[in-house]
Amino acid sequence: MVNTFHIIHTFSKFYADRILLSTKGFANVCKAMCGVAAGACNGAINLHWSDGSDISDINAKFGAQHTVTGSLGLIFAAVFARSVSTMNSQSLWSLYFLLTAIHIFGNVKCLQLVSFDYLNTDRMAIVCDGFLERIQRGEDAEKVVVDDPKSVSFQEPLLFVSSRKSLPIRVGVSFDSLVSLCEMDNDAIQQAAKDIEDDKYVVGLGKECISISISESASSIDRAKAYFYATVLEKVVLMDESLKMTSIVHDAVEDVVQRLWPHFERSAQRANWDLSKTELSTEGYEVSINGT
Repeated sequence: MVNTFHIIHTFSKFYADRILLSTKGFANVCKAMCGVAAGACNGAINLHWSDGSDISDINAKFGAQHTVTGSLGLIFAAVFARSVSTMNSQSLWSLYFLLTAIHIFGNVKCLQLVSFDYLNTDRMAIVCDGFLERIQRGEDAEKVVVDDPKSVSFQEPLLFVSSRKSLPIRVGVSFDSLVSLCEMDNDAIQQAAKDIEDDKYVVGLGKECISISISESASSIDRAKAYFYATVLEKVVLMDESLKMTSIVHDAVEDVVQRLWPHFERSAQRANWDLSKTELSTEGYEVSINGT
């Protein structure tokens, strides 16, 4: 009987240690992911603050501030730990989740104060939608004023929730995926290849999404124009679902884009957006057309 209990105890301890190690390992993985994400975000934010000054000076000041705040944090953490050492577990965990929620809320509010002057996918969607909605309301395209970076910073989603609720727009798909998603025939494939060569992008309309293939030589402005084209196409399709299964819609959209894009470009510049720094989230593919 003693040996049986000893064996059970040994196995229980063995598996408990393994579970603890697995939990610690998972926690370390999450911590590493947070570190990578924070480093990438800090780099972009420091570049934003260094506009017109030296990036090395900004990084040095950031390091000094981090050292001071970290030291103060250790002192307050020690005092706080002593003050809550006698609390029961339920109150302690409740306080932990409350402070964590306040911490996340504070970070979100602080990030909204950072007004980037270039367009990523979410900002591009907000600005394009706002521009086209004003056009639909009857405003003169030459006088439309889009939201500026400060205004968009309060609208941009920060918790990995896309601001687009309708027809998805996939940017940077492979040419094979574009052909498959849009069910192109040989004539359509040749036209798409010509569009990529001439315009540096091609936009395709599928049953479930709008796909954008981009040339490897496309500039940031070309990418912005491609997304603007896709947004116009989305608006046209949503107004008439029957157009979703036709290719004729592209001719009408092409005319609209060619007419409105110069106005959108000037409106974005007036709102202090720098289209030459547009950075859209893509699926990683760029198309190269090699002539024979």
